[in-house]
Amino acid sequence: MSKFLFWISVVILGFISLPISFCLLVLHYLPKILQDLSISNSNQVGQDSKFKGPQIKYFSRDTLEKWR
Repeated sequence: MSKFLFWISVVILGFISLPISFCLLVLHYLPKILQDLSISNSNQVGQDSKFKGPQIKYFSRDTLEKWR
């Protein structure tokens, strides 16, 4: 019921003032967008730390052996 009232109010306010309606939509979806961004950033940090550590060590060993 609350979603129904929210969307009705957005549509009605859209006819009255479009910026207010746009702000309501941004405020409605902003928490989900921020949550998705924080989850994707934490996943990227985890993946970066997994792949950079051992690969860089092996890469540096390989290049050291090539230079010898």
